[in-house]
Amino acid sequence: MSNNRQDIYMTHKIVILGAGIGGVAAKIYNKNAIIVDKNEKVTVFPRMIQLLSGYPPDHIQYERRVDIQGTVKNINFKEKLIITDKKNLSYDSLIIALGKSQNYSFIPGHEYIYGFNDMQSAMKLKAAVDKSKHICIIGGGYLGAELAGAIKGKDITIVEAGKRLLSGLPERYHRMSLDILQKLGVRVLFNEKVKEVTENSVITDNGKIKSDATVFAGGFTGNSLISELDIKNKNSKVIVDEYLKSKDYDDVYACGDSMAIENSIVPMSAIIARSSGITAMKNALGENKKFIPDNFANIIEIGDYYFGDFFNVPVSGVIARFIKKAAVSQSLNFARSI
Repeated sequence: MSNNRQDIYMTHKIVILGAGIGGVAAKIYNKNAIIVDKNEKVTVFPRMIQLLSGYPPDHIQYERRVDIQGTVKNINFKEKLIITDKKNLSYDSLIIALGKSQNYSFIPGHEYIYGFNDMQSAMKLKAAVDKSKHICIIGGGYLGAELAGAIKGKDITIVEAGKRLLSGLPERYHRMSLDILQKLGVRVLFNEKVKEVTENSVITDNGKIKSDATVFAGGFTGNSLISELDIKNKNSKVIVDEYLKSKDYDDVYACGDSMAIENSIVPMSAIIARSSGITAMKNALGENKKFIPDNFANIIEIGDYYFGDFFNVPVSGVIARFIKKAAVSQSLNFARSI
């Protein structure tokens, strides 16, 4: 490392907001950065789904260290000041990695819907599922399919507004996931839009579905705080250029679920979160590196079935299971390493 670069590492104050995969990747690249997160523990999201299969909470959350534990309340970008519930913090450059959230408030009867975004919402859903017979999952993407595979011994219905599962992925993903879900006894309804949710049912444009517990799996937005900040955003994600720099502020970057790359759609994964965190940090340190997404592994887990792609080669069964488990373990070790 050159002396000039080392000086930048030491004297240029870079703050990372969020200690998920993207934020941790940025921190590991530059240990002198300050990382802020509200949680003492890291939550392994793929394992969070396994909570519904009977795994204990300590399989999903693990201790980890952050430099400052606190909840971000606001950011004054012009004054370069972060306001948290504990203290205010200045920065020279800022990397926003605040993770994701869900928004289903547009659905009438949303107060009867369970989310699945963090450990708290997962525990609430687990308690509801345990005492319910009929479960309805709104959305047939990654989360919807994997949740349906994790819940055992219940009458499960997936309601998908589109014509296929796992939209945006190759057609074979849809065919394989539908075959697996049907073998598991899951009913999948296509081209049905949810009109309303009640305490004991989901009403679509084609009729009524009995549901003791309804869960929203229709996708994620960025952290809802971002939509309240004085910065251009889309779906609560900071709009950035190909260098992951904010369109508003030259000293602000975003990565992972907090980034919306202008004129581009990037499906999120741990691999993308990690590589975007590293790119954001490199550019915050003065480099000029374009972010090139490369999601080389994409494995779906539905019940005991595993399938997907690894470096564009279709894999399934034991090999796919090994890749998935190894990736989750790597992400966990990664997050705990700061």
